[in-house]
Amino acid sequence: MANPAECCKQALRDATTRWPQRNRASDGIMGDTAHQMRRSDHNDGNAFDLTHDPQSGVDCNVLSRLVISDARMKYVIWKRQIFSKERAGEGWRVYSGTNPHTKHLHVSILANSRNILTPWPWSGAAEISGALPFPGKLLRVNSRGLDVKNAQRRLIELGREITADGVFGANTRQSVISFQQSKNLSPDGVIGENTWNALFAV
Repeated sequence: MANPAECCKQALRDATTRWPQRNRASDGIMGDTAHQMRRSDHNDGNAFDLTHDPQSGVDCNVLSRLVISDARMKYVIWKRQIFSKERAGEGWRVYSGTNPHTKHLHVSILANSRNILTPWPWSGAAEISGALPFPGKLLRVNSRGLDVKNAQRRLIELGREITADGVFGANTRQSVISFQQSKNLSPDGVIGENTWNALFAV
């Protein structure tokens, strides 16, 4: 008999650690009777559902965009859209399954990732929320590394649809410009000290 993957259990624990009062009504890992009637990663314990509860902080509009950068992700379904690793170049596509996934975020994992217990993006994002010191260097197109990834995660938290991959590309630049305009900063697409401090203002 299949068991829930440890990393799926970790995903739900990470969410509860960050948002202890969150609604868990649509949480799940193992497939119910309906799932067992069809092919589903839930039946193998290789998927989890995370309840959408924006009032408590679990905003799946944001988390769905964060989780696609996690190496364990096989595919993600949220609000009639699907993003899969094997078709990543196509971005988010229309999902036509019977369940529109508007009450919970579905994440399927790669089978060889079952026991990888690194924190999920919502746990990592919690560590960078709020004040974070300016790294002392400008971040711009072609910059790479953890500082870029932290800035990208913060932009995602603020509603920008980019990938937190640690590579400062054209999409990240456009998101930075949009953020700068919203804060009446010079919209140059470069993250300097003023933009960084505005990003991570409490």
